[in-house]
Amino acid sequence: MLSFVIAGLIPGSAYALLAISITITYRTLGVLNFSQTAIGVFGAYVGLEAAQAGVPQPFAAFIGLAVGGLIGLLVGALMVRWFNDSDAQTKSAVTIVLMLGIFALGARIFGRSPRAAPQLFPDGGVELGDVAISINTMVGLLAAFVVAVGVSIALKRSRIGICLSALAERPKTAELIGIPVGRLSLSIWALTGIIAASAITFIMPTRPNNFIVLGLLLLPALAASLFGLFRQIYLALIGGLVLGIIESCATYLDALAPYRAALPFIAVLIILLWSQRREVWDGTR
Repeated sequence: MLSFVIAGLIPGSAYALLAISITITYRTLGVLNFSQTAIGVFGAYVGLEAAQAGVPQPFAAFIGLAVGGLIGLLVGALMVRWFNDSDAQTKSAVTIVLMLGIFALGARIFGRSPRAAPQLFPDGGVELGDVAISINTMVGLLAAFVVAVGVSIALKRSRIGICLSALAERPKTAELIGIPVGRLSLSIWALTGIIAASAITFIMPTRPNNFIVLGLLLLPALAASLFGLFRQIYLALIGGLVLGIIESCATYLDALAPYRAALPFIAVLIILLWSQRREVWDGTR
């Protein structure tokens, strides 16, 4: 059973990184970004193309991260330029349209056939009894923790974090007092694009799937974000890891194995029902 728990840390780390990127965008800009995984997959696939063209794997991965940041920046420029004064529902609806557009473009460029990606790091790792923890697993887990801690500290204790809090609460007031709203917003879009691309880069070697299927990792990412109600970075981290471990352990249980793909749906439903429990109880009194 322990081997399945360890195996779940790679997808769990990817879900956590995606959930953190979604939480950052919602917490600072008030946008529930449905195009987040599509941006990450596009960047990761560019990195995969670079690796298959002969670029050393670490450099190819950095190219993918840079492209993810660039796509995020372009999406952010569009949102800031045309939808900066729109309400949250309109902005989120726009990201759904952008997601579909990136899906269509990615499928056109990269094709629909499943593709295998090489491991980021060579084989090897740490032995834990009869279970081996690979370098890829350790790096993925470390990346998720570092991003969660770094982002949390930056949002709570840095000057930029204070400005982002003002931007999230009163965007018009923030602009009037001299906070560079446009530049801060674009930096958030670029940062979350890089984080999403890194998440897909970690999980891609374990899932030889096509562009669209990887883009649908949005669902477990949203489920993990819901652990913290799109506001708590650490809970998004925990949610991603828990979902990855549950998904992996489901293969250990014959009764649950056929329903692995449905587990994020169930998680979303349970979290939504739990978050609304007070309203339901108050209504029955």
